[in-house]
Amino acid sequence: MTGFLNIITLSVYDLCSQIPPGYYSTYKLISDALNSSPRAVGQALKVNPFAPNVPCHRVLSSNCTIGGFQGEWGTGEKIEKKKKLLKEEGLSFTEKDEVTRLDRDFKVRKLFTKFDIEKLK
Repeated sequence: MTGFLNIITLSVYDLCSQIPPGYYSTYKLISDALNSSPRAVGQALKVNPFAPNVPCHRVLSSNCTIGGFQGEWGTGEKIEKKKKLLKEEGLSFTEKDEVTRLDRDFKVRKLFTKFDIEKLK
């Protein structure tokens, strides 16, 4: 399957792999790091063959809402699975599926922004 993955898709997976447990990032932050688009990041993550080693569940919308998961957007079983995975890592959500300001341990939520682009070269 990896023979069909282009360099942008593989770069998305590499950057996504840098997001540690308990943190999250956004489609936009990843796309900005790659000079790409948030939609391209979402399309790459939608078909992620390396999950959970490439933790695509840690990528949210720019407004800190849940975003999509495995091709599903909004509500549904896959979105609930994404929320469950994130909750297991310490994140919590409002009724509107936004990441709350504080995690379950009352620490400020952890937005990951320190992508190491040099690892892609």
